[in-house]
Amino acid sequence: MPAVPTVVLAAAVTVGCAGAWVGALGAAGAGLAYLAGFSRVRATLGDFHWVWMIALCGALFVSFAGYYYAYRGIFRVAGGPRLARYQMLAVVAAGFGGFLAHGGGGLDQYALKAAGADDKDAKARAAGLAGLEHGVLAIGGCAAAIVALVAVLSKPAPDFTLPWAIIPIPGFLIAFWVAERYRGRFRGRDGWRGFLGTFLESIHLIRELFVHPLRWGPAIAGMALFWAADAFAAWAGLAAFGFEMNAAALFVGFATGMVFTRRTGPLAGAGILALVLPLTLLYSGAPFAAAIVGIFAYRILALLLPMPASLAVLPTLRKMGEPVPHAEGVAEAPDEPALQRRSQTA
Repeated sequence: MPAVPTVVLAAAVTVGCAGAWVGALGAAGAGLAYLAGFSRVRATLGDFHWVWMIALCGALFVSFAGYYYAYRGIFRVAGGPRLARYQMLAVVAAGFGGFLAHGGGGLDQYALKAAGADDKDAKARAAGLAGLEHGVLAIGGCAAAIVALVAVLSKPAPDFTLPWAIIPIPGFLIAFWVAERYRGRFRGRDGWRGFLGTFLESIHLIRELFVHPLRWGPAIAGMALFWAADAFAAWAGLAAFGFEMNAAALFVGFATGMVFTRRTGPLAGAGILALVLPLTLLYSGAPFAAAIVGIFAYRILALLLPMPASLAVLPTLRKMGEPVPHAEGVAEAPDEPALQRRSQTA
């Protein structure tokens, strides 16, 4: 079982990290506001429509629901371990905002090991979740780019949309083929071969979701819902300050600028995404000032709204890492029947 102090330490630094995240956001916003012109940013702030902020918050709650089903799918696919529903909710709530993820899959591996996965399987599934995030986003970017090209939009320019329209699907097919052909050669190896084996195994898990859509469709649909709702939240952020952007153009810019997700980016991607997204949306047709303040509003709410839930679920996470009690040298059954070993099928 993973060591309990890992989660305890993460809880201890979360509040301090929140200040760092807000600081990174502020620094990115101030720098971009200087480039756009403080007078233009001030004028944009004066054109505020509060109803879109309500829509933004609602979209973030919807995105959490989608993320839950995607998270559960990558845990269970290919005979993976199970968690009780309240435990899965706790893990998703903790990782959703990025507060306890700290730019990696440590929290996911902690939960997977608590559910009975071995170290290599836990690493592969944590990597698979990151791959599913970016993979489904790429498919959405591909679809949005094709719509933008068919509609002959003036922005984003074809040199921005053509790569999105052409690359993702062949990339998926090639990755699936390579993983199925070579993952067995690197399974259980050490060093860089072990790292490559984990990577190929994570691609295999994603492939399993797609080749068995009747069983694992909710996981793919959940991740698609997550990104659709998250992109709508960004759209609502711009609309709150007077600019209602074309949906296809926005998603191309959104997918391009989402270089990190909240789970994988440093400081939950706070400063980086607040810096990059306004620039990619500018290239996709958004006014610079509206993109700056709209994305700032979207990012600050995406970071701070999940924080109370992240802190509230810490006792559940801590309990998951506690060793199973023994009575007179005989192992007792876990209190929660859902803590099943990997050998049990999903």
